[in-house]
Amino acid sequence: MDRKENYPLKTGKIDIFPKVEDGNVITVTIIGDPKGLRYLAELLNYLAEFDPKKTKAPNGSREHIHLHVGEQLGIHSCEVEICRADAKNTGELPEFMRTE
Repeated sequence: MDRKENYPLKTGKIDIFPKVEDGNVITVTIIGDPKGLRYLAELLNYLAEFDPKKTKAPNGSREHIHLHVGEQLGIHSCEVEICRADAKNTGELPEFMRTE
């Protein structure tokens, strides 16, 4: 089964892009109409609720979704990856997310 078949259908307009402010501060802007923001929320919920055990991906892999300019995102966007932090069957988080 292809997971993409189960992704929420794109609706509305959504753009995600970085901005450099004062020459050294990078911010990320997420801007969309109400339908586009709901679409992004549905993608986040889909990934949060997804059961990684249903995939053939190897243990330790992380489920993720790629958002592409001109497909899921508007033309003012950059390419975006949304990644679920917990690794398949181990639950391990990336090192930078682990607490002491």
